[in-house]
Amino acid sequence: MEKLKEIFQERFRDNYLERILYSHDMGVIPSAVKKTFNSLPDAVVQPVNKEEIKQLVIYAQTAKIPIVPRGAATAGFGGAVPTKGGIVVDFIRMKNIISFNPEKQTVTVEPGLVWQELDEYLNRYGYTLRLYPTSYPGSTVGGWVAQGGTGIGSYKFGSFLENIVEVKAILGDGTEKIFAGDELKLIYGLEGITGLIYEVTIKIMPRKEEVPVLAAFPELENLSSLMDSLEKENLPLWSVNLMSPEFVKLQQKAQNHHILPEDKYFLNFVLLSPTQKDLDSLTATLNRFGGKIMPSAIAEEEWNNRFYPMRLKRLGPSIVASEVLLPKNQAWRFLTETKNKFKGEFAFEGTFAAKDQITFLGFLLADERKLNFPLLYANSLVVNDLAFKMNGRIFALGMYFTDYAEEFLGKDLVSKILNFKQKTDPSGILNPGKILPPSLDKNSPLKALNAAMKSANFSKSLLGGLGKLLGGSREDNGNGKAVKGLPAEMVEESYICAQCGFCRTNCTVFMPDPWESNSPRGKWYLLNQYAKGEIELNEELVSSLVLCTTCKKCDVVCQTNLPNAERWIGLRPIVNEKGYIITGLDLVKENVVNTGNFWGVPKEAKNWLLPDIEYVEEGEIAYWPGCWASIIMKNMPQNIARIMNKAGVPFVYLGDAEGCCGLYHALGGYQEQFAEKVRENYRNLKARGIKKLILSCPGCFATFTENYHQIAHHLGINWDIETEHVTVFLNRLIEQGKLKFTEPLNVKVTYHDSCHVGRWFNIYDEPRNVLKALPGVELVEMQHNREKGLCCGLVASFHSMPTVAYSGQKRIQEAIDTQADYIVTNCAGCGSQMNYTSNALNAKVRQKDITDLVAMALGINDIFDPTEPIKNYMEAAIKLLAPSCVMLKK
Repeated sequence: MEKLKEIFQERFRDNYLERILYSHDMGVIPSAVKKTFNSLPDAVVQPVNKEEIKQLVIYAQTAKIPIVPRGAATAGFGGAVPTKGGIVVDFIRMKNIISFNPEKQTVTVEPGLVWQELDEYLNRYGYTLRLYPTSYPGSTVGGWVAQGGTGIGSYKFGSFLENIVEVKAILGDGTEKIFAGDELKLIYGLEGITGLIYEVTIKIMPRKEEVPVLAAFPELENLSSLMDSLEKENLPLWSVNLMSPEFVKLQQKAQNHHILPEDKYFLNFVLLSPTQKDLDSLTATLNRFGGKIMPSAIAEEEWNNRFYPMRLKRLGPSIVASEVLLPKNQAWRFLTETKNKFKGEFAFEGTFAAKDQITFLGFLLADERKLNFPLLYANSLVVNDLAFKMNGRIFALGMYFTDYAEEFLGKDLVSKILNFKQKTDPSGILNPGKILPPSLDKNSPLKALNAAMKSANFSKSLLGGLGKLLGGSREDNGNGKAVKGLPAEMVEESYICAQCGFCRTNCTVFMPDPWESNSPRGKWYLLNQYAKGEIELNEELVSSLVLCTTCKKCDVVCQTNLPNAERWIGLRPIVNEKGYIITGLDLVKENVVNTGNFWGVPKEAKNWLLPDIEYVEEGEIAYWPGCWASIIMKNMPQNIARIMNKAGVPFVYLGDAEGCCGLYHALGGYQEQFAEKVRENYRNLKARGIKKLILSCPGCFATFTENYHQIAHHLGINWDIETEHVTVFLNRLIEQGKLKFTEPLNVKVTYHDSCHVGRWFNIYDEPRNVLKALPGVELVEMQHNREKGLCCGLVASFHSMPTVAYSGQKRIQEAIDTQADYIVTNCAGCGSQMNYTSNALNAKVRQKDITDLVAMALGINDIFDPTEPIKNYMEAAIKLLAPSCVMLKK
C-alpha cells in the first residue's frame, strides 16, 4: 500500500475505524449473511482527478487488488459494499462543475457532486434538473449513473439513462473511454464493474414553477384509466407520486404531525408552470375518478417532504426495504395483494418511473436486534416475487440479485457487458461480485449468497436456502437498555439513523475533511458498532464521536429527526467518565475555573464600561455580554448599553459578579464544574433582583436558556429567570418606537445567522427586521442563509484548526459574492472569525456587529474597533489550541 500512500497522501486511510465505515451502505445486512463475504476494505482513497484514478487502477491490476467505487452509498443494494476486501474509491473530492451549456441545455460534472448542490448551482442561472433521485440531498451524480434507475421527474423524462449525454471513465486496464449513445449501457447501472466514472454530462431544462396538486382516493382500482385520461389532456405533468394509507399513517406517527386522513391513498401531481385551465382540467378529471383535492398548503408540504420517505424508520428502529418496478395497470393488484399478505404491515410509496410504470418503495418496520429480524428481512424478497408475477421487476441488481441479470438487462446486453469486461478488466478487479451472476463470473465472491437466494422459493416458504442462512442470525443487544454506559435513547438512535447521508455535505466538520468518520452518520454507525460490541472505545473512536461544532446543520436535514448535536454534547461527560478528555476544552475549563473567563485573563481585562454609560446595581433587567464580547469585541456591550440608555431601559451591570455562563464546561462534559457555575450565577442574579437577562452572546444565550433549567432542576433550584437575545430585544424596541434613527447609513449588508441563535432557537426574522428598519441599509442574502446558513466553524478550534480556517473562508466568499459592504454578525465568536478572516483575505466585505449599525443609525459615532484585539487574540488562540486539538486518555 506504500504506493497508494505516495499517490494520495492525506487522502489515503487504512485505519480500522475508517475501513469499517466504508464496509456498508444504507442497507442492514444480517450478520450471518455478512459472514459469507469480506466487506471490510483494506484501504480507502479519495482521488481528485482522473490521473490519480489511472494510477490507482494500474497499481490494483499489478497487485490483483479489488477496487470498489463509492458515491455516497445511499442505496441498499450493496453496489458500494466490498465483497473481497480491496480498495474503496470514495469520489467525494471530485465534485467540480466542469461546464454548463445553456444553449444545448447540458451540464458536465465530476461524479462526486451531490444532486442538491448541482441543482442549486443551476438555479442561479435559471435552470434545473430534468429529474433526480429521492436521495437528492445526499446522493451523487456518479452514484446514480452506477446504480441506475428512475426518480422524481421520470413521469415526463423517463429513466436517468435517457437523460445522460455521455460518461467518461477509466477502464480496468487503465485506459480512458467515452460512453455515449447505445454504449452507455456498458457503464450505466453496472456499479462500476466496467469502469470508474470521472465525468458525466447530463441534460437539464429551464427552471419553471412547480405546482403540486394532492388528491385523496378511497382506493386506486382505476389508477391506470385515470392516468390514461390525464395523458390525453396533454397537461404539463412532470412528476407523480403515490402514498399508501400505511405509509401515510407511519410517516405521520413518526413526525407526530397529522394532517392527512390515514385511510386513503394519495396521488401528488406536480405540474410545471401550469395555466389555470391546466389546473381546472386536472381537478375535474381527479374528481371524476373519485379523488378529493386537498388544500394547496398541504399539497405543498407533502411535496417538500419528497426527500424524506424514511421518516418512519424512527418507529422501527430498523426497517426492511424492498424496491420494485411495476406496470401501472398492475399497481392496484400489487398494493392489494401485498396488503393482504402482510396484513397491512408493508408501507409503500410509489413514483411514476415513466407514463406507464411505477417504482414502489416498500418499508416494513423491524428491529435488527430481535430474533425475528432475519425472517422479516426475507419478507422483502416475497415482495419481489409478487412483483415478478405481475410482469414487474426488481429495481436494481447490486450484489443480491445478480442471478436475475439476464432478465433485468437482457441476454444480449449481458453478453456484451461480459465480453467488454473480460477485454478491459481481465483480472476482474473492478467491483467483483456485482451485477454478473456466478454462473458467468467464475471468480465471484458471492457464490454462497447467490446460491442461497436462488434456492429459496419465497412465494411458498421461507425455509429455502436463504431462510436457513438468515435463520442463523441471533442478535439481541439490549433493546431499550443502557449498553456499555450509553443511555438507552442514544443506543436506540444509533439504530434509527437511516445512513442516508443527507447530513454529510451539510456538516461543518465533514466539508473540509470529508471522511465518513467526520460525518454525523459515521458517528452514529460507530456508536452502533460500539453498542454491538464490534469495536472498542479508544482515543480514535472518542475523537470521532465528539468532533462537532454543535451547529445543528445536520439536525435540520436529518431524515429521522435525530437530535445529533445534543447527543454529541451528551457523549462528552460519558467519555470523560471513561478517562478521555478533549485537551483544548480542558485547557479552557482551567481558564474559567481560575479566572472566570474563557481566555484566562485577569478580571480587569473585562472592563468594557464607558464613563457615559448609565446602569443600576439592582433591578429586574440585566445585560450579560459574555467573555468574548467583554474582552475582545468591547463594541458589542458598549453599543448595547448605550442603546438601552437611549431607549430608556434601565439595566443591571453585574461588574465583578459577571462571570462565565459555563458553556465550555458543558461542551467539555464537565458536569460538576458546570453545576457550580449554575449555582454561582443564580445566587448573583437573584441577589440583584434580576428577573430577565438580555444576552448578546449566542453561546451564553443557549446555555442559560436550554441548559440552566435542566441543571437547576437537579440541584433543587427554581430557575425562573427569563432570557432574551439582543436581536429579539432590539427588534422589540423598534416595534415599540423606542429607537429613533436619525443617520442614514447608505450601505449594502448581508447577514450571518449564528448557529446558537438561528438553528438552536429559530431566531431569523428579528435581526433581519432590525436591519430593514435602519435608514439607508440594503439587505442581501448569502447563498446559504437562515436555517441553511453556514457555521463560522470557530467551535472546531478545540478539535481542528484547518476546519476553522476552511469554514471562515467559505463564509466570507459567500459574503463577497453578494457584493455587500458588510457581513453583519450577532455573535462575538462569529464576529471575531468573520473579522479576522475578511482581513486575512483582504476582502472588500468587512465585518460589523448588528449593534454597530444600530448605534451608527442612532448617531453614536465613537464605536470601538475590535479589529486589532481580534487579530491578537485569534492568533494567540491558534498558537494555544492548535497543539491541543487531541483526545487523550487521562
